[in-house]
Amino acid sequence: MKKDDLQNSQSQILNMDISPVTAASRKRLFKLVGIFVLSILAFLILVLGASAGYFAYYKDKVYPGVYVGEYHFGDDTTDQINKFIENLNDRLAKEGLGITATAGDKKIEFKINTVLAGDPSLEIVKLDGVGLGKEALAVARTGNWWQKLWQPLKLRFYPIHLFAPVQLEDQLLREVLDINLNKISDTPRSANVVAHGFPNTKIEIIPEHAGQFFDDAEIIWQIQTDLSQLKFVSWDITADYFKPDILEADVGALSEQVASILNYGSITLNHIDPQTKFQRQWVITATQLGEWLQVERDDSHNLIFSLNEDSVKKYLEDLRHLVDYPTLDAKFSVMDGKVKEFQGSRIGLTLNIDKTYEGVAQVFKDRNYHPAATSRAVSLSVDLVEPNVKMADANNLGIEAIIGSGFSTFKDSHNNRIKNIAHAVERLNGTLIKPGEEFSANKYAGPFTSENGYLPEAVIKGDKITDEIGGGMCQIGTTLFRMAMNSGMDITQRRNHSLVVSYYADPVNGNPGTDATLYEPSLDLKFKNDTDNYLLLQTDIDYDKQQLTFTLWGKPDGRSGSYTHPLVSKWISAGETQTIVSDSLKPGVVSCQSAFRGAVASFMYTRVTTSGVKIAREFESYYRPLPKICMVGATTTPVTTVDSAGVPDLVEPVQ
Repeated sequence: MKKDDLQNSQSQILNMDISPVTAASRKRLFKLVGIFVLSILAFLILVLGASAGYFAYYKDKVYPGVYVGEYHFGDDTTDQINKFIENLNDRLAKEGLGITATAGDKKIEFKINTVLAGDPSLEIVKLDGVGLGKEALAVARTGNWWQKLWQPLKLRFYPIHLFAPVQLEDQLLREVLDINLNKISDTPRSANVVAHGFPNTKIEIIPEHAGQFFDDAEIIWQIQTDLSQLKFVSWDITADYFKPDILEADVGALSEQVASILNYGSITLNHIDPQTKFQRQWVITATQLGEWLQVERDDSHNLIFSLNEDSVKKYLEDLRHLVDYPTLDAKFSVMDGKVKEFQGSRIGLTLNIDKTYEGVAQVFKDRNYHPAATSRAVSLSVDLVEPNVKMADANNLGIEAIIGSGFSTFKDSHNNRIKNIAHAVERLNGTLIKPGEEFSANKYAGPFTSENGYLPEAVIKGDKITDEIGGGMCQIGTTLFRMAMNSGMDITQRRNHSLVVSYYADPVNGNPGTDATLYEPSLDLKFKNDTDNYLLLQTDIDYDKQQLTFTLWGKPDGRSGSYTHPLVSKWISAGETQTIVSDSLKPGVVSCQSAFRGAVASFMYTRVTTSGVKIAREFESYYRPLPKICMVGATTTPVTTVDSAGVPDLVEPVQ
């Protein structure tokens, strides 16, 4: 056989043996790959299907694995979370914040009421259930589709711990803490020297005193931290020990220099009114400076004489009424749709206490180093406050038509309450709100003081009826709130009352929910003038109809605003009548305050911007229940619970 024929035969044999095997292998391989791909697809379909069902189930619920402190909020809706938090707020209101304070061998236990005694609508500490609900619901719902897919599963194995938002009135809480802690705190001080009766000076050396004081900021931080984890505990706080670094022996050696320091005489305060150019002077005598002496260390750690900051600032504060005067804006009355000028503008002036003190203190400190060159005069530091609208701008404000109005009734109000409302109406009328400005009701209607023309009006303070200056201002806040919403304004601050008060019921369906409380300095009604033009506030009070109407004028820009009438999802019983024996009433005299049902209410505020964008915002309000409380004059005979039938109720609480 030829060589070529032999090779061809071998090739045919090889092809016959191998080809069927390779084809079968490939077929099996393709089959396995197909099965694998189908398995993967089936698995993905199963996972996606299960995920879709999981997501659908938790559409309006918090994913499992979301905690606040020891509380698990998985499977809860935002409404359930808010209800849970409001129950905790009720518990806070009933139990208060328990404090045990220790200073050395002194100890005091007290409770801080979270609801301000002078105003039941103002809560010093409150947990934000709405905010927590929104935050909890948002967990594991951000990012791309893959993150949204695996994050809920991850929560099952790696839970997340949130902090509940705590609304805290810091200034009020500090005041309450100081009232109680000052009973046992031992204020420390360094040694000091005081010169009495210069030039016939009598030197008094005040020895140092090591003492203990409480750090309010640290206490408030601890309370806020624990409450944000929903921990309701009694807080144990301990005073910090302070050891003075300026001792009596140091001051004794320095006291010989007192006369030379005071011999440089008085310090004169100069002031020239920038508008009237009227000049005034006040002289701080050497005798007064001697009473204000204070010893301190300078940057080189040397002992020097300075002036007590509190004493100097008190002196300057007494001068304020002789220096300050308010800013006056150009204001206008509206007649037949046109703006008329009725008040010119004026730059305001306010004494800058801090900067003036720094000037006085520096002049006096310089006597320690180069007294011969030391100045003996200081110019008062003042701040000029430009009016929002100057007279030159008055004809270019573009105020053309009504933007929106708000309405409320003050029916059956007491005399002083009506007078307070009327006074605020007068102050607000004609207010110009410049473009981009955040309007503040407290700023333009306040301050709510007797010096500013406001009268005392009945309010509930704890379990007693008493008077407080400026009662009735929440009527102003409520009317402004409704006006701002009907005008399509951006509401930047609003707080509802803690109690359902009839003065602020919705004028259409009588439900609570569209009210706004005012209480200086913390609670305010604010809205943003996000137009490109000035706005004019016009106020009107109708004594016959006992109603307020506030109107916002401006240049129409296509915006609009409206709100639904509030709906009450739940009424809460006021509870049983409470009777309290009082030594302030004559024996047998009974006076009662009305009971207040609690409520959970809400409404929708919708504003349409100039570009046609619709913005919907839900306002939710929770009102605490308050039982009827009767005060009974103490008697020598046993007092039983009084049947309040036929006993006239006192006024409802007003702010």
